[in-house]
Amino acid sequence: MILRDAYQKLVFLIAFACSFVFSLFLLQRKHDILHPPKLSSVTGAVTKPFNGNRDFDISGPKQTTLPEASLKDVHNETLGFEKVYVINLPKRTDKLDAIRLSSSVTGFNFDVVAGQNGADMSPKAVPGDSIVNNRLSSALIFEDDADWDVSFRSQLENFALGSQWLLNTPAGQTPHSPYGDDWDLLWLGHCACAPTDGDQRRVLFENDPATTPFIHRFNLGTIPDMTHYDNTTRIMYASSGGTCLYAYALSYRGAQKVLFHLSMSYYNRPVDFGIHALCRDHEKYDFRCIGIFPQLVDSHRGAGSSSKDSDISHGPEQDRKKGFSYNIVRSTRLNVAHLLAGDLENVESQWPGEVPELEGEVKVSFRETFPE
Repeated sequence: MILRDAYQKLVFLIAFACSFVFSLFLLQRKHDILHPPKLSSVTGAVTKPFNGNRDFDISGPKQTTLPEASLKDVHNETLGFEKVYVINLPKRTDKLDAIRLSSSVTGFNFDVVAGQNGADMSPKAVPGDSIVNNRLSSALIFEDDADWDVSFRSQLENFALGSQWLLNTPAGQTPHSPYGDDWDLLWLGHCACAPTDGDQRRVLFENDPATTPFIHRFNLGTIPDMTHYDNTTRIMYASSGGTCLYAYALSYRGAQKVLFHLSMSYYNRPVDFGIHALCRDHEKYDFRCIGIFPQLVDSHRGAGSSSKDSDISHGPEQDRKKGFSYNIVRSTRLNVAHLLAGDLENVESQWPGEVPELEGEVKVSFRETFPE
């Protein structure tokens, strides 16, 4: 009798404890939903403060000053995001070694996310779960064959200014993220990225020596009409979607929406198509995408056998004497030896003689409408 009473009390205490813990869990989940993390870039020490100049040409009533102080976090070890990830198949240690070397000479760190082979990948496999699971305010995600210009950090400073303006950051206000607040996706690396119909706002980066010449631009989808601009102008805009995910950033809120759209609703297509749909139907999904063209990040094809290029499909095998990168003028991967030696004077262009020698700073302009 005594043992039975003791057993009943023990069962009651265990049930009460479980109920109490579950109640705390529900309260925390309610708090998480109602109070998502603010966009920030708290991770990483500042390695190089901004010390350059820009030639600003600001039109339109929305903003007359830009908070330069907010750009310092672009120079931390995660490029102004809370985390940087690289997606890599575990068997492709060669690709991981290459991008780790490139990131080291650029000065940023990343965590590795194990990729899946195309044949094994579930159609429900989506990015963003690490962002939501770890409650990250933002993360930048690279594919393991990504490449960027040797001036990548300076390009990100300009991108941050453009993003702040497109997000209507109030004059003089320093946002939580150097890229502004209230964005869902920043499409930095793609093989096509289209502007939103009806939104004529453009951020122009003129006199930009890292802009890919017209004749060498290679894309696989809808791109902006660049006939209004010269060969050294890059533009930013609100995006209605694109293709390829060589590099993109998601905010916490954006990652939540991606997970819902691709995992909990009916969807059975590649991930970049799903993200394209979110950007295209941005009003339906309240999904804010920002794009840039020409892209800041694209894919690299290394020297040697072309069979190593892709883990998804292969064309006719070729033996490449020298590697190349699409749409990148001064490839970081192709200039690693110069960068390791500190030989900045001899950094090479992929198209020597075709990119003009420019003087002065990049001119940043904010336009409410297209050029006439």
